Amino acid sequence: MKLSWRSEMMRFVWFRNLLLVAVLLSFSSELYAQGNARIVGSVTEQGSGEPLTGANVVIKGTTIGASVDINGNFVINGVRPGTHIVSVTYVGFRNLEREIIIVARQTLELNIELEWQGVVGEDLVITAQARGQMTAINQQRASNTITNIVSSDRIQELPDVNAAESIGRLPGVAIQRSGGEANKIAIRGLSPKFNSVTVNGVRMPSVDTNDRSVDLSLVSSNMLDGIEVTKALTPDKDADAIGGTVDLRLRTAPERLFLDLQLQGGYTALQQSANNYKIVGTSGRRFFENKLGLIVGFNIDSFDRSADQFSGGYEIIPNPQNNNEPTPNVTSLNLRENTNQRSRIGGNALIDYDFWKGKAVFNTFYNFLGNDGSRRVNEFNISNNIHKYSFSNFKGDAAIFTTSFNVEQDFTLFQIDAGVSYTSSFNEHPQDFYWDFMEESAFDGARLDEIRFQAPQDIPPVFRNNKDNTAFNYMNIRTSETSESEISAVLNAKVPFRLGINVDGYVKVGGKVRQLTRSHDVEQIGAGLFYGGGQELRNIIATELPELGLTTGMNRFPIEYFEDNYTRSNFLNGDYPIGYTLRKDYLRQVSEISRPYMLYDMQASLSNDYEGFEEYFAGYLMTEINIGKYLTFMPGFRYETEYTKYDAKFTRGTQDRPLDADGRPENVVFRDTSATRTGEHFLPMLHLQIKPTEWLNLRLAYTHSLARPSFREYAPITFISQYNDWASAPNTRLKTSTAVNYDASLSIYRNKIGFFTVSLFYKEISDLVWGVNFPLLADQTILPDLVLPGITGVPRIGTSLNNEYLATVKGVEFDWQTSFWYLPSFMKGLVLSVNLTMMESETKYPTFTREQIPITPRPRRPPFTTDVIIDTFFVARMPDQPSEIVNITLGYDYKGFSTRLSYLYQSDILRGINADPQRRSYTADYYRFDLSIRQKLPYNLQVMANFNNLNNMSDEQYQSAVGAYPTFVENYGFTMDIGVRYTFK
Repeated sequence: MKLSWRSEMMRFVWFRNLLLVAVLLSFSSELYAQGNARIVGSVTEQGSGEPLTGANVVIKGTTIGASVDINGNFVINGVRPGTHIVSVTYVGFRNLEREIIIVARQTLELNIELEWQGVVGEDLVITAQARGQMTAINQQRASNTITNIVSSDRIQELPDVNAAESIGRLPGVAIQRSGGEANKIAIRGLSPKFNSVTVNGVRMPSVDTNDRSVDLSLVSSNMLDGIEVTKALTPDKDADAIGGTVDLRLRTAPERLFLDLQLQGGYTALQQSANNYKIVGTSGRRFFENKLGLIVGFNIDSFDRSADQFSGGYEIIPNPQNNNEPTPNVTSLNLRENTNQRSRIGGNALIDYDFWKGKAVFNTFYNFLGNDGSRRVNEFNISNNIHKYSFSNFKGDAAIFTTSFNVEQDFTLFQIDAGVSYTSSFNEHPQDFYWDFMEESAFDGARLDEIRFQAPQDIPPVFRNNKDNTAFNYMNIRTSETSESEISAVLNAKVPFRLGINVDGYVKVGGKVRQLTRSHDVEQIGAGLFYGGGQELRNIIATELPELGLTTGMNRFPIEYFEDNYTRSNFLNGDYPIGYTLRKDYLRQVSEISRPYMLYDMQASLSNDYEGFEEYFAGYLMTEINIGKYLTFMPGFRYETEYTKYDAKFTRGTQDRPLDADGRPENVVFRDTSATRTGEHFLPMLHLQIKPTEWLNLRLAYTHSLARPSFREYAPITFISQYNDWASAPNTRLKTSTAVNYDASLSIYRNKIGFFTVSLFYKEISDLVWGVNFPLLADQTILPDLVLPGITGVPRIGTSLNNEYLATVKGVEFDWQTSFWYLPSFMKGLVLSVNLTMMESETKYPTFTREQIPITPRPRRPPFTTDVIIDTFFVARMPDQPSEIVNITLGYDYKGFSTRLSYLYQSDILRGINADPQRRSYTADYYRFDLSIRQKLPYNLQVMANFNNLNNMSDEQYQSAVGAYPTFVENYGFTMDIGVRYTFK
């Protein structure tokens, strides 16, 4: 079953109307275009020839003008014959006016150079870092919507190893980290899955197993020419981005030969490793009278991203030593050392060809991220009187690939652009190994009262740490693979118009088709060796590996036979023991020998597998109307249809199965299931710009956007546990979430003030998808289509629901970027960037409880009560939303020297949602200092040094009721790198 007949007809009608509107507007615009001329040209910096992207070129006294594109070029159509004054403005540079004479039907070429405002006497130097700030300011100023921009030079000035780190410097953006390195972003308090990421306008695929979030740690920031974050969508952009859209821009080839090569080596303090390195290169130029451009880039790096982790479990019980006051008592500790060498390999190529009033662009972009490491765990379980040591060895590879071909053609009366693209991604763990050893009756019961209500550091000494009683317990081998691919095609038509001398603009129509396929598969086998049925396997291991010193007939394998002499004095800052460590080579040999005797793990292997197909069609109509120089009105709408079909498995958690001669599980029983969904969305949007002066701009926006369910929420996964106590079940009626967004942004830009912006936003989100669970009672109506044959008792059912309650997110952003070029002497080299974001959100989380109510009228014989499901809710903020974000960067430039000291602060974030406020968990406030230093040398060389996390900050989480004791800590320490860069232009 595909889209409905009605939807298919809507597609046909839309494309037909798109072409009809383009043709009619073309003829109507011809009336005013006859005899008019065209101006083409460039705006560059005097002396360096650098393009001044975002410069404003206007015919003085009219609304006719254009903004300079990323290559420094502009095109102005519809200029009447006669003598005119061209006005060129760019924040941070001196304004320029030039008289021109226009002849009918002429194409006038106009190349303009602007002088930096800070030029004094013979001082003609503006640093790349200061230029980067000016570029970002002017691009934001030229945008027709609410955006934040990071220019290529701004990316280079801070010690950001990937794109997520660079985006995290912008207002309203919170970053999430892994091993101390940012990997995902939350925009305006909304989780990463609510944002979209593109490369030159082409969507990046997700490598996440469950949701649509994009791992930006795959992308080295040094490969990019800029990053644009759009926070108020226009109808010509994909609508599924409630938080915002991130566009990673690739550089196009300059006119002259360009070469940029950067080499770095680095050090990680936690593991005292000096094996970090990064190599980045870009080269390009134009050929055949500048018609053909070719630019290629590559990135190779490797960083030690090891981290020490602590997690603690607690119960809140009365403390008799303190008037029975409820007090946290430690129930478990989990101490982990994660060693991980993270490597990236990336490359991109962009070819563009300029032809008569048009351009064709082909680009391809590839990034690979590899994680190779191990995990040592020292686990203390007080509740069960167990002490465990585990070791795992993992290798994870992820990659994204995007390629696109676009054609733009300017027919003067109208412009058309069309493109096709293909993207793909994979995330695989070809073989992850896990082993654990267990000590029963592990702690000294006589000393248990000594540690009751004590700090977590007091727990480990109470455990016996008896090697003779600590034995090989369990091992498994796990493989997983997630893959995604998408093809899309887009067509846009833009028709300019002019009504008199004070009203002009354009009408734009377009359509887009996307088809996405997605799959996720896990296979896991394992074996237990502690007691009982593992005797045959223990004898085989002892026989096959005599070097271990094991003997046949041993009913347990003590840990001493597998011990390693590895230790670390700075593990978790020396506050906790790393404990006994295990030899990977011995354990790997055991797993390879045991592979044919392992059992197939039904739950781990089948309970999350899925594959699916998604198809989306979008059409839009919008217009921009400029009324004089002071008012721009941009109404429009977007229409989208969606079709999804996902397949998964219905499985029961029965006993794990043995493997056959080919290593496949025997007699695995499951049933394929599928779910199909369709939907349609009409999304009106309205933007308004009011510019009462050249230096003041008020932007207002009213937009609608979407958030589609995560892949796993779409998939009809059904799994019943072995003991019938719980089950996961699909919601076949799940809908796409929608949001209504209100935005206002006021910008002031003066050469001495710099660029100051204050932005307000408010979002109302309907049908948000949340994971819930409920008790299964007869005639339940929470999942009307639920079918779970053979299930008994009253298990809890886990599923996803559309929240019937409205969620709201609101906030304010302040952003100030300036340089102090006007100050005397050495002080004019100061540069400042400050942004502050304050947010709050509220949503009602649905919750379901089982209660017994009296039967009325009371029957003569029992039962006298009946079970019912009580449907209620609790109120909390959105997950991943900090209340405050602060970014401050203070810089200094003097001739060839440049330095930047940056400060990042994020307030606490809700991580664990619970109806009881005391059981909710939050991150601790986070702040960090980074330092970057640059010095130019002769022969186009530059040396640099970057210092990250100068204050050795950790990621921490806490539970409200527990207070000062953390539930999670991750230490990753301080890093630094030193490098050299060669640039030839």
